[in-house]
Amino acid sequence: MLDIIGIVLLVLLGVAILGPEKLPVGIEAISLNLVNLSRTHRGEEPFSLEEARVYWNETDSFITSIVALLRAAEEHLVELRGRIFKTVATITVTSVISAIASDYILAFLVRPAGITLIFLRPTEMFGTYITVIISTAIALAVPVIMYHVLAFIRPALENSQEEKVFRTVVYIAAPFSLIFFAGGVAFAYFVMLPFALNYLASFGSDIAQASWNIGAYMSFVTNMLFWLGASFETPLIMFVLARTGIVSAKQFSSARKYAYVAIAAAAAVITPTPDAFNMLLIMAPLALLYEFGVLLAKLGGRASTRDADSD
Repeated sequence: MLDIIGIVLLVLLGVAILGPEKLPVGIEAISLNLVNLSRTHRGEEPFSLEEARVYWNETDSFITSIVALLRAAEEHLVELRGRIFKTVATITVTSVISAIASDYILAFLVRPAGITLIFLRPTEMFGTYITVIISTAIALAVPVIMYHVLAFIRPALENSQEEKVFRTVVYIAAPFSLIFFAGGVAFAYFVMLPFALNYLASFGSDIAQASWNIGAYMSFVTNMLFWLGASFETPLIMFVLARTGIVSAKQFSSARKYAYVAIAAAAAVITPTPDAFNMLLIMAPLALLYEFGVLLAKLGGRASTRDADSD
């Protein structure tokens, strides 16, 4: 999965820096150098570009497919390049805003700790500031990123079902996803973190005193905020699936027992402490969210039926 993400990011970087017109040429040049390096090591004569193209065609190399795909999609890549630049510009602006407010953001994130944090390496505090600034900048830029992704996808829609899914995502899922995610982050910050951190700070306190370094603490807190925020998207995802006719509310209801097992497993992974109380503290809202999702799925299914009748 990480390899695929890395390849996608490299292609996007190549589109932004080289431009759609030069990207296929650049990929061919890099591939030619790699092939000739291998041939030189084997004592063989290097290929010319034309010879390499023939060789790639004969061996069904993915290089030929990628270059052909990039040439065919040049017009779309031009648009993608413009949207990449606009997204980067937005993240640059939000980075400046985050840097200005970084002290307040750090103080906000540190407050639930309840103890004085330390840093062990000379660069750790600087690295923590950079991580917080970048994370906050991307979080602030999410609405703009979502807009450009959806605007880029829109021309590729080919039928009424795809249009229906797109409208559901744009007009319902996208706006409400921010609200649901913020609700999850608020629950994590005001309810889950105080209990968990207090337990972790007091656990074994008769043997050793808690003293956390800020880098590990920030990683722990941001992971907790992100995953609980993401888990609060469950009802919205269920609604979209039912609204678009992919999964019905009845199917969600019949899968309830399996969902509860998955919820228990997720709570065990998310819960940072081994005690049952903190695990139940996460399980309870996740179970309620699932039941709320079943209710939203019923509403989404009815809306989908009304749309089908009107068509």
